[in-house]
Amino acid sequence: MLGYCGVNCAECPAYQGTVGAKMELLEKASKAFGNGARPAKEWVCLGCTPADQPFLAEACAQCEMRSCAIAKRVQNCAACADYESCEKIQKILEPWGLAERMGWMRERFLARQAQA
Repeated sequence: MLGYCGVNCAECPAYQGTVGAKMELLEKASKAFGNGARPAKEWVCLGCTPADQPFLAEACAQCEMRSCAIAKRVQNCAACADYESCEKIQKILEPWGLAERMGWMRERFLARQAQA
């Protein structure tokens, strides 16, 4: 399962901690993604999709990319008309290791658009 930005939720300690009922993984997520600013219980998460996901980490619920994708009604940032010029997604592609995955998804999306 991929988030709107291309993050693989299945690899996230918040997701793993939630589905495996492992508090130590929620604590790991809290430290890794928020320097421990939010308690581990706020990291209970089943991924940021669908838009009405009731079990979403508090930090993920405030994600700019998620809010933007929902507002634009795209399944993923790679399917957005503004993908190439979007500063929100472009600034995380390399540091988060998402460039290759999102590039493939973007190519697939554009190919399907060309066929339509």
